[in-house]
Amino acid sequence: MNDSLPPSGFGQFVAEMRRRHVVRFAFGYAAAAFVVLQLAEIVFPAFGIGEGGLRLLVVATGLGFPPSLVLAWMYDLTSEGIQRTDGAGAGPLLPRLALGALLVATIGVMGALGMYLERQGVFESPAAQLDDMLPAVQLASYDPTEPIRSIAALPLDDYSEAQDQAYFTSSMHEELIAKLSSLDDVRVVSRTSVMQFAGTTMTMPEISRMLDVDVVIEGSVTRSQTRTRVTLQLIHAPSDTHIETLQWDREDVGDILAFQTEIARDVVEQISSQYDESVFVQTANNVVPAAQDAYMRGRYEYEQGTEEGLRMATEYFEDALAIDPDFAPAMAGMAGARFLIELERDDMSTDNVVGAHEVALEALQIDSASVEVREVYSLIDRSLPGLIGDTPMIPAPESPEGAVHVFSVNAGQDTIIIQKSMLDSAWVAAQTGLGERIAARMRDRELAARSNETDRAFMEARQQALSGRFREAIMHLERVVSQVPQKSEAWDLLARIQVSSGELRSGVQTLDEWRESGAPGAPSRDDLRSLLELIREDGPQGYWAWRLDRLEERMADDAHVPFMELATAHAGMGADDEAIEYLISAIRQGEPGVYAVRSDPVWDELRSDPRIKEIVRQSHFMRLGPRRRPPGI
Repeated sequence: MNDSLPPSGFGQFVAEMRRRHVVRFAFGYAAAAFVVLQLAEIVFPAFGIGEGGLRLLVVATGLGFPPSLVLAWMYDLTSEGIQRTDGAGAGPLLPRLALGALLVATIGVMGALGMYLERQGVFESPAAQLDDMLPAVQLASYDPTEPIRSIAALPLDDYSEAQDQAYFTSSMHEELIAKLSSLDDVRVVSRTSVMQFAGTTMTMPEISRMLDVDVVIEGSVTRSQTRTRVTLQLIHAPSDTHIETLQWDREDVGDILAFQTEIARDVVEQISSQYDESVFVQTANNVVPAAQDAYMRGRYEYEQGTEEGLRMATEYFEDALAIDPDFAPAMAGMAGARFLIELERDDMSTDNVVGAHEVALEALQIDSASVEVREVYSLIDRSLPGLIGDTPMIPAPESPEGAVHVFSVNAGQDTIIIQKSMLDSAWVAAQTGLGERIAARMRDRELAARSNETDRAFMEARQQALSGRFREAIMHLERVVSQVPQKSEAWDLLARIQVSSGELRSGVQTLDEWRESGAPGAPSRDDLRSLLELIREDGPQGYWAWRLDRLEERMADDAHVPFMELATAHAGMGADDEAIEYLISAIRQGEPGVYAVRSDPVWDELRSDPRIKEIVRQSHFMRLGPRRRPPGI
């Protein structure tokens, strides 16, 4: 070989790279980038920076490599500082070779970075991947042999000529929901949740998807001085199929409340042949029609929730009692209105609060079978210690034996003795308009005592979820996680509610956003891959299997996991026996979430199980005190 031949252009380029220390810089850059990324993976979560921040750092590190090579070519670090490297020995090809090498390095880095991000699924969210796994939303078909497991009664329209029957339609609507709620094997959407659909133009399938129900009841009232007509339609909402039209047409209706109960009973018979006859016993017998009308008007004003509405309600209730002094529901309404008015005052009078309690107690002694009376008394009674302290001046109507409830499941094989005081504070969700207004006001007071707005929103969302008001709960939780991304329990509850209410895509998207937030306990990308695989195999049940795995991992780490969460996960998977066993364990512990078995769609498939029906039946008697012992216990 002739050593006197000039080196090739590539040889010159390699020699020049060595002289300029570019290769050494490249290895140093790669080593430094590796260390930085490893440290970021450890440190970022501590500062609330999730995987999104880590990915951004990876991209910035990759994109920074090519220009850094250019700087390394042009400059060198010497004992005298950073100096521009001279071009000694550079031939005419070197600039072009350097440019080509830079282009190749840039393409290589960007290609490798793109492949890495593609493999990590960065360019497609897990929720988007569900589109290939789940069938498109289609109009369902109606099968009349299938049992009705869930129902929503929409607010009734007032078709009266004077449009002055809002109080009557409101009363009819509440009576209908109250009586439907007595069914043990049907989930009934709360009145609060359906009020948003008053006058709606949405289609039945849209309403069905929002409320996750099988059947929707809609109807109207036409009323004059001499005639009352109520028309109701039962519709299979997912398929928009008409099931039945019911109509009641009466002249000179005397006992309005009895008429409304009759209508509600006819509807219940259309839904289920098995119902509790005692629910339809009309407690306010032989009440003068004028007193009933005043009572309904008072209840309508009461439910407006304004100070003026409460004062007008009090006047209507007083009018009803002036006509019939023993009309217990009107007495309970007056007690509730006076109690709420007093709570709005800055200088709340202890005497007036105790007076409202005494009126509620008097109503209870007159008619202990009325749900409204029992609920108003129970809520005021439980509120007193927090308002005025525990005082012997307040009478206790229950005997010592009434302090417990004997809960029986599986034909007496499982018997649970529960302290009613524990249940009252943990399980009660108001079912009447009179009770709900008191419960809502007391919740507001309790939440207002908390200085942290996020905690208030989270507690309210949890209460709404327990009551089946999933839309409101989702809105509150979305606000919580946007304001405080580190609140892991809010992310977890939000995803779980979304899936429970039929929004699987939204639930997976929430889990992915939780992962990106870097909050403690968030699922990893591998966790979400496992979730998607389970959903691919089992559909929505796959989510509950995945959730159960996570709950069991928490238990293995000695973290507290409520029995009700385990019960719900098994119910979602279709594991009936395990779900009921965990539910019974939750009852034994008096867990706050137990009452949600009445309102959570996850339990719909189990509602026909005799054990679930028995639990739901007895839960009616555990809600309020004092209460009669359930038959057969």
